[in-house]
Amino acid sequence: MSVRKLGGALAVAAACVQGAWAQGTMFKEPALEALYQAEQHEELLRTATPRLAARPDDAQAVLALAMAALARNNAATRQQALDAAAACVEKQPQAAPCHYAQGVVLGVQAMSEGLMKAARSAGTVRQALITAQTIEPAWYPARSALVEFYLLAPGMMGGSTSQAAELARGAPTPEQVRALEARIAMNDRRFEDGLKLLASLPAALPPALAEDVRGWGVQCALGMANAGQAAAALPAVEKLVREHPEHAGPVFALARVRAEAGQHEAAVVLYEQAAKLRGAHELPVAWRLGISQQQLGRTEAARASFQRFVAAGKGHKTSLEDARKRLAQLGT
Repeated sequence: MSVRKLGGALAVAAACVQGAWAQGTMFKEPALEALYQAEQHEELLRTATPRLAARPDDAQAVLALAMAALARNNAATRQQALDAAAACVEKQPQAAPCHYAQGVVLGVQAMSEGLMKAARSAGTVRQALITAQTIEPAWYPARSALVEFYLLAPGMMGGSTSQAAELARGAPTPEQVRALEARIAMNDRRFEDGLKLLASLPAALPPALAEDVRGWGVQCALGMANAGQAAAALPAVEKLVREHPEHAGPVFALARVRAEAGQHEAAVVLYEQAAKLRGAHELPVAWRLGISQQQLGRTEAARASFQRFVAAGKGHKTSLEDARKRLAQLGT
C-alpha cells in the first residue's frame, strides 16, 4: 500500500484473527479501517494518542499511529510511532500489528537518515515483518510488506526473490497469490505479464488487496508505456479506471497511454481529471501535463504546468531536471 512503500526498498521494511481483517483489511476495528480508507490520517492520529496513553499495548492504536506517521511523513511522528511499537512488542509480543508497525515505520525512518542507517536497520526491519507475517499468516498487509522487502532490499540486506516467490505461493487465497505473483513479475520488469495477472482479478477485493492491485497495475502500465508498449496496456488500464474512478493513478496511467499514442488532446483532459482525484499529489501530473501541452503547441499552459511542478519540488530528480530543462527551452 502506498503509505507502506515510501522510501524505496526499506520504506516497506516496515493469536490468529478471523473475519474481514484476516482477509485483507489493514485494521481489525471497523471504525479505524473506515478512517484509514478515507485517508483521514490526522483523525487516526487523534484517535490513537489518548488510547495509547491509557494502554500502551493497544495494538490497533499502535497501528493507527504508525499509518498516520507514514502519511504525515515527518521524523518526529515516526519516532513516536516507533516508540509506541517497541513498547507494545515488549508488553504483547504476539501482537502482529505492533511488529508490522515497527517494521514499516523503521524502514522509512532509516531511509530518511541515509543508506548507512538503512543498512544497519535492515535486519531489524526484516525480522519485524517476518514476525508479523508468522503470527498472522492470513493478514494480507503483513505478507505484502514482507514480499516488498524481499523484492526491493539488496541481497546483502536480506532481499531474496526466492523468498518473495515462496511467500506469494503460500498466500491463503488465489487472489492474493495472483496479485503477489504480479508484483514479482513487475520486479522482473515483466510488466505485461504482471498487468495480465492483475487484470484477471475480480473488481470486488478486500481493501488492502485492492489497493495493491490498483497501485501495481498503474506501475505495470507505466512501465509498459515507458518501454513503448502502451497500446498493449490499454484494456487493463481502462479496467482499472472503471474499477477505481475516484483514484488518480489509473486515470494518470490512461493519460500516459494516450500520450504515448500521440493523442495529446485526450491526454490533457485525463491529466487534468487526475489532478483532482485522490492520490494526485503522489504523481508527476503537472510535469506530464506540461509535456502534452508542449506537444500541442500550448506554450503558456505548458510553462505554467512545468513551473507548478518545479515549485512543488516533489518529483523524482530526473523529472524535475527535465521540467527545468523544458522551462529553459520555453524561455523561462
